[in-house]
Amino acid sequence: MIDRPMGKFSFKAMTLILRVRDLFRPPQKFLSEVGMIKPGTHVLDYGCGPGNYTIATAELVGPSGKVYAVDIHPMAIHEVQNKANKKGLGNVQTILTDCKTELDDASIDVVLLFYVLHDFKNPDLIIKELDRVLKPMCILSVIDHKFDNDKVVSIIGHASRNLKLRRTGGIEDGKKKETMLIFSKE
Repeated sequence: MIDRPMGKFSFKAMTLILRVRDLFRPPQKFLSEVGMIKPGTHVLDYGCGPGNYTIATAELVGPSGKVYAVDIHPMAIHEVQNKANKKGLGNVQTILTDCKTELDDASIDVVLLFYVLHDFKNPDLIIKELDRVLKPMCILSVIDHKFDNDKVVSIIGHASRNLKLRRTGGIEDGKKKETMLIFSKE
């Protein structure tokens, strides 16, 4: 439920920008803040883009874990699959969709919703889908650089009565602090 996928040039430009960003703020730093990502964990990277967090997560969960990389853009799905294949990561499954994942109810330990919430045309449908696939007592981790914390909490709370803000965390790189909001089911 994103307005529409970006064009090829825009996607390539975004991929380059994210590679540079990750040199200064490695995905592993953010993933360590999430907690619960360990061998055997099942993680959904919703709005995975070129897969920077997907690949880092797949390495953390190991062969006994699983990472589902979800995006609306076919180029993103292709990029993630190529990266996973090159690294020999058989625990990554890509899903091309604008909302529904087709995953089983209560099958996911951690959902990563990084830098995409502001792009959703109808966030309620997506948040309800994420709530559906999350196991009880597991977490939804949100970072959004265009919405303040109150806006994120409002969007999540509007879509789901089950997901409650549990804690905030963040990463500082000397110039900017990225805030991560952690929600879990009651």
